[in-house]
Amino acid sequence: MNTRTKTSGLIAAAAAAVALIAGCSNDDSGSGHSMDSMGGASMTSSPAQSASPGAHNNADVMWVQMMIPHHQQAVEMAELAEGRTQNAELLALAGQIKAAQDPEIAQMTGWLTEWGVPTMAAGMSHADMGHGDGGGMMTADQMTQLEQASGAEFDRAWLEMMIAHHQGAVDSSTAIVKDGQSEQVEELAQKIIAGQEAEISQMKSMLGQ
Repeated sequence: MNTRTKTSGLIAAAAAAVALIAGCSNDDSGSGHSMDSMGGASMTSSPAQSASPGAHNNADVMWVQMMIPHHQQAVEMAELAEGRTQNAELLALAGQIKAAQDPEIAQMTGWLTEWGVPTMAAGMSHADMGHGDGGGMMTADQMTQLEQASGAEFDRAWLEMMIAHHQGAVDSSTAIVKDGQSEQVEELAQKIIAGQEAEISQMKSMLGQ
């Protein structure tokens, strides 16, 4: 009888110990799971938001809206070279500018579509971009002058205008690197700065500056 009682007591004690261990294990795993879940949420949601390809601010939108017509005018100027000059280096540069900026226009237009905003700021027209007082844009009169020129006169006018045009793009791109939020915009802006600064140096050399 004493042996049976003693055995029963041991079994009860063992069962209690197992229950206690199980309870501790559940508590620990539950607590750990909760911490992991919270930690995981805070570690994944925040970077995901900041690194989102679509993340952008108003400065990004305005820069893209302004840069599209800016690029379009550069392409228009590049296309004017054909038939107006025999300068092989200038013709090659014009082709290079068109080849670089046409795809960038399509890229930026796609961003605005993704962002759900118009390709042009409200109340602005392409004519507004051509006042010649910002961003290196040429006026309608300057574009007409360029269109009517040929030979050496065209070469000089085209180079001088394209230098000013490129410098406007470089200045604007430098600003958006500081003010923007979009990683896509920053990447394109850096590309524009590097490419167009090199072309500015080439054009100045062609002018003998």
